[in-house]
Amino acid sequence: MRGGVMKKTGLALVLATILLGMMGSVHAQEPRVVKVPACIGLNQSQVATQVKRDFLQNRIPRWEADKKQLGTDKPVVWINVVDIIGKDDIWQVPLIARGNKGDKTYQVVLDCKSGTMTYTGLNAQTRPDPQIGLNSQAGPK
Repeated sequence: MRGGVMKKTGLALVLATILLGMMGSVHAQEPRVVKVPACIGLNQSQVATQVKRDFLQNRIPRWEADKKQLGTDKPVVWINVVDIIGKDDIWQVPLIARGNKGDKTYQVVLDCKSGTMTYTGLNAQTRPDPQIGLNSQAGPK
């Protein structure tokens, strides 16, 4: 009977480890502040375009940890214009990047008056590798 309990406990630990790995990590990163040209007078659509362009052309090529986390140097990025809020040329922009390994959400603050953009990585979610376990067989041989 003891061997059966140990097998069940071991299986439970293995499953818990797999589930935790699939959930990925959720935590805020230190903000990264970058200089950008002044952008006074933009509307929400123009803000979305500017933030997306800056992320794809200037940030992701330099941010090695983010590229590794996403699994690509060419992530798919989207910004929902209706989620952008702003006043007095200071905009808060939620940005989502999707790569081969997972997704990462950033909160971006674009301050058009001071010419700064602040990226805060809010969370990352990894996806399990679909290739894992394809060639394995369940149960004893």
